[in-house]
Amino acid sequence: MKRINQIEPSMDNAEKKELMSVIDSGWYTESSKTKEFERMFASFVGAKYACAVTSGTAALYVGLKALNIGMGDEVIVPDLTFVASPNSVEATGAKPVLVDIEKNALNLDLNKMSKSVNKKTKAVMPVDFNGRPIDMKVLREFADKKDIMLIEDAAHAIGCYYNRRHVGTISDVGIFSFSTPKIITTGQGGMIVTNDRQIYERAMALKDFGRKIGIKKQMEKSFSHSTIGYNFKFTEFQAAIGIAQMRKLQKRILKKRRMFMKYVDLLSNVEGIEFLKTNLKNVTPWMIDIFLKSPAKRAQLIKYLEKKQIGTRIYYPP
Repeated sequence: MKRINQIEPSMDNAEKKELMSVIDSGWYTESSKTKEFERMFASFVGAKYACAVTSGTAALYVGLKALNIGMGDEVIVPDLTFVASPNSVEATGAKPVLVDIEKNALNLDLNKMSKSVNKKTKAVMPVDFNGRPIDMKVLREFADKKDIMLIEDAAHAIGCYYNRRHVGTISDVGIFSFSTPKIITTGQGGMIVTNDRQIYERAMALKDFGRKIGIKKQMEKSFSHSTIGYNFKFTEFQAAIGIAQMRKLQKRILKKRRMFMKYVDLLSNVEGIEFLKTNLKNVTPWMIDIFLKSPAKRAQLIKYLEKKQIGTRIYYPP
């Protein structure tokens, strides 16, 4: 019996063709393919700027640093998220402040968030859990009133919208992930998006050893580093796959939404199983998330499906 994995990437000859063009070029570190991928992604989400990095975790870290977040600052993070969200805050020297979620969408509880803000709060990091957007109108207005930055962890949320705007573009910084399970993948990879030129330039410098944009084209200044930076550069191989994946993205979005609806149609009347209310006109879930009222039944179901060679996983512990 062939195993049915929980998630499998979708690749074919289009990715192979793009990869071969990179191999034939003889240039493998980020260059024209990376720029093309960044332009395609920025255009798709409706952001002015996009900066590709090695992973979604790197995107969070660079995004935070580009917002000048560091020692002595606090960043509010939902307590149900992948460990990369609070880890990236810790890595800057700032303190992640974990705040509870609300039940309907598993996103940050904005009432509890507002009570957790203090003089040290520099940013809030909402997470669009399984693509379901947080109420960005309320959060954006609150952040502007309190002079707090927003860095949105939209790792789950390619192809998801809030009031006709793609998630990640209403915040000061939005980040996305291209790890293997995501809606599109480059194996590993992440993207930072912003509409602020200064934030973009800081992010571009931070991911390239602290070099300003365009400095490498000036031979006498190609090793001039204006700030502390890191090596979070993309590769042309990742970009080549990303370009091919972007061309299929609309089809992937439709397929993911149809799959989710199929599960809801077939299982929503099964006793003990619950689905979160999901508006599939605006949300593209990257996973089929279901709730079982009994932990014992959940364990039994996982064991049963594993015997049938069907992959499952339990979401992050709060």
